[in-house]
Amino acid sequence: MSKKTEIFQIILNSFISTTGMGMLTILPMMLGGIVDELLLDRTMVGWIASVNIIGVGIGGIIASLYIGKAPLVKIVRIGLIGLILFEIASIFTIQPNYLLMVRFCSGIFGGLIYAGALGAFSGLKDPIKAFGIYVVVYCIWSGISLMSLPFILYHFGINGGYLLLAFMGIISLFLSPVINQLAQNIKEKSFDSLSFLLSKQTVILALLAYFAMQMAGGTIWAYTERIGKEAGLNQETIGLTLGAGTFLSMFGGLLVFYLGNSKGLKWPIIIGLITMAVSGLLLYWGEMPLIFLLANGLLGGAWGFLIPFYQQVQASLDVQGKVVSLGTIVNMAGRSFGPALSALLLGTAAFINVIWLAVLALVLSFMFLIPLFRNKSKAA
Repeated sequence: MSKKTEIFQIILNSFISTTGMGMLTILPMMLGGIVDELLLDRTMVGWIASVNIIGVGIGGIIASLYIGKAPLVKIVRIGLIGLILFEIASIFTIQPNYLLMVRFCSGIFGGLIYAGALGAFSGLKDPIKAFGIYVVVYCIWSGISLMSLPFILYHFGINGGYLLLAFMGIISLFLSPVINQLAQNIKEKSFDSLSFLLSKQTVILALLAYFAMQMAGGTIWAYTERIGKEAGLNQETIGLTLGAGTFLSMFGGLLVFYLGNSKGLKWPIIIGLITMAVSGLLLYWGEMPLIFLLANGLLGGAWGFLIPFYQQVQASLDVQGKVVSLGTIVNMAGRSFGPALSALLLGTAAFINVIWLAVLALVLSFMFLIPLFRNKSKAA
């Protein structure tokens, strides 16, 4: 297989994986639309985001357990069919409790798609570059979706958003044969020694650091639309700004693709964490559209840039990939916990509480990594 063919297949598979994260790609705009259209309490932003992401995490666990026992393409196709059905079911669900249940189930099938499709990259010689391409595809599609969603919501309501996600699932079903080509070199995974790995302090610290970083990113992302609206920006401006910001963020994935491991792990991670913190603090001045755009561009770029480096930290602790598999679950747990905790702490205060919670999570993430960086320095 030629290099160009492989890159084209990685791009198609990246779109399939993005489909599994479809709700998360348009999370701010969809959450705002759901809360406004169904006249829900503003704390529902955090709860809907949380249950959807928890579902993705559980789907990732299920996929991890079946990788090696069932073909990846079968896992992904089951996820796609379930996702399409539950996105359509969301159209007919207006009661808050039932909506939470449907979004949770949609998340589970999304997790099967996300973990199964990304698992196909494990057989490649240079998976970190493949993940960089995934980040670019994720950002491009997110940008297109976020920029078009205000118009979709205006003409079709939140049902238009659900249909967009179902349409992504249908396209991915037609693209799914590409997974067989990428997964030719996948080896069966064994989870027999997970208890041993989890008894190691370095593994726990690496996973806690990843959890805290994803908690910060998920918290800011879930509440970005509400922060913009409270700052006085209209829905069209917020959608266009989020979309443009996401396009800018694809440079984080491109940078990972070109850098690889050439600069090590410590300083790229430190720079990425500082950039994420700055992006969150800039939202304090979100009433200025250019600042709102800059904040979202920096957030997406830093977030997409950091994820592969955190996965490299995990991979360095376990050559068989078990810790990286656990990292997928920790990823979703962090993204879920942040919005849920924000909903509990929000009260009647402005969304500044959300921003400070995210910044604190980034500080904790760095603190968890310090012992790992020291150990690497001693080993060197």
